[in-house]
Amino acid sequence: MKAATSARTWVTDGHQDRAAMLRAAGADFLAGLRMHELWLFLGWRDVQKHYSRSVLGPLWLTLSMGVMVAGLGVLYSQIFRQDISSYLPFLAIGFIMWGLISGLITGACDIYSSAAASVRQVRMPLSVYVFQFVWRQLLTFGHNFVIYILVAIIFGIWPGMTGLLFFPALLILILNGVFAGMILGPLCARFRDIPLIIASVVQVVFFMTPILWSSHMLPDRAVLLAINPFYHLIEILRDPLLGQPALLQNWLACIGLTILMGTIAVLFFARFRARIAYWA
Repeated sequence: MKAATSARTWVTDGHQDRAAMLRAAGADFLAGLRMHELWLFLGWRDVQKHYSRSVLGPLWLTLSMGVMVAGLGVLYSQIFRQDISSYLPFLAIGFIMWGLISGLITGACDIYSSAAASVRQVRMPLSVYVFQFVWRQLLTFGHNFVIYILVAIIFGIWPGMTGLLFFPALLILILNGVFAGMILGPLCARFRDIPLIIASVVQVVFFMTPILWSSHMLPDRAVLLAINPFYHLIEILRDPLLGQPALLQNWLACIGLTILMGTIAVLFFARFRARIAYWA
């Protein structure tokens, strides 16, 4: 009888502990959102600091990516025997979106390890570092997005009302970026080999995702694309900018991915949030 009572007490205490951790994580997340002026400023300062004493500043990113897109667009349009007027915009948008996606993944590994001193010394919601990181990536993306505008003008692309679908697609990507930061930030602070593994995996996934090549080139390998979450993210972002609505299956896959990532991120962040200061 006493053993059964002790078991029930242990289970009850476990549920209460998990509930308390979830409440603490939720409070941290909301407090971080309320401090938006801080992480907006810190993210902007990070970009400025990285390009201090530079003439063009962050526009060097735009220039380097623009040169790469132009060179690869001409080369691969010949290799794949594609019309450059349709292939170059396809490639340009794919490169821009992949730059944001890969930046959110690989950069998330250093969120807390790169800010170890602040994490240990400044009492502040830990979610602020995640928001600061995602905002910094969006600023870089904004500079690279100029390439799409130039390509659209040169090749006469006008997405029309369909282009508005880009904004909910970008919101889905941002949410997944936040969730990735909540998972990879603490995890990579604890295990320092993981960032190297993730960087290698991202390089491989780049070639497995239709960025240089189109999904229409693999009609008999549709299952390989269906299980690639990056394919679905790229499609819902790229198709509206080309004036083409993304397939419903792409949207459903991305929504499902966001729900899954959000669930894992909340549980993971709640479970290990208190240990981040020791791991950083």
